Amino acid sequence: MMMYLGLFMKIGLPTILALLNLHQWLYNKKPKYYFWFKRIFSKWRDTKWSIHANYKIPKDLEVYRFFEESVDEIFSKKDRVVNLPNKKQYNFGDFSLLVLYNLDFSNTDLVTVDINLNPVNVTYTNADEKLSELRRLFITFERKINCSNPSYNMDIHFAKKTNPFYGLMIQRLGPENVDYFECKFNLSTLRGKETDQIIRNNKNLRVFKEKITINENSFDIIEEIAKDILLMR
Repeated sequence: MMMYLGLFMKIGLPTILALLNLHQWLYNKKPKYYFWFKRIFSKWRDTKWSIHANYKIPKDLEVYRFFEESVDEIFSKKDRVVNLPNKKQYNFGDFSLLVLYNLDFSNTDLVTVDINLNPVNVTYTNADEKLSELRRLFITFERKINCSNPSYNMDIHFAKKTNPFYGLMIQRLGPENVDYFECKFNLSTLRGKETDQIIRNNKNLRVFKEKITINENSFDIIEEIAKDILLMR
C-alpha cells in the first residue's frame, strides 16, 4: 500500500498539478475552452428568451390575416386571446406573443407592425427546435407581407444569473465588484475560423450583466448566432 502511495506521489501528483495548471490557463486564456467548461460543469443549459420583431409595411396590408396564415402553416393549433383592431395576442405551440399594428404611424403610406414574444423558458435540448420554429414563422410572415427591411431583437437570460459571457469578461474582477456592465463580444473568438457569413460580417453580441442581446435584420442570422452561443457547435 505504501509503495503504491509513494508511486502516486512521485508520478500522479505532478501530473495532477500539471493538468490543473493547464486547466487554469485554458480557462483564463481560451474562450472556447471556457465556454465548454461552463456548459458542462456549470449547468447553464436553461435560458429564457425575449424576442421583438419590427416591420414597416403599407397601410392597406391585411396584417393579421397574413400573420394567422403564417402560424397555421407551421403550428397545428392557435388561440387568439386578445382581439382588438390594432392589438391581438396569440398562443400557439410553446409561444405566446402580441402583434401590435400601429395605424397612426406618421403621415406616410407605411405603418409599423410590432411582434413581442412573451418570455419563454428554453432548455439546451429543445433550443434548436424552438429556434427553427421561430425562424420558419418569422420568415413565412416576412415573405407574405413582402417586408424588405425587418428588425429583430433577441434577449437571452441565463438561469440562476450565470451568464457565461459576462463571467468571461469580468472573471478577474469578481461579479460583486461590478454594478453595471456592457460590451460587445466578437463571435470569431468562439469559432476559431473565418469561413462563414457571421465571421465575414464581423457579427457581435451585446453582453450585459444579466443577459446577452442579438440585433439583426434577418432571423436566419439570429438563429445561427443563437445556436453558436447556446449549443456551442
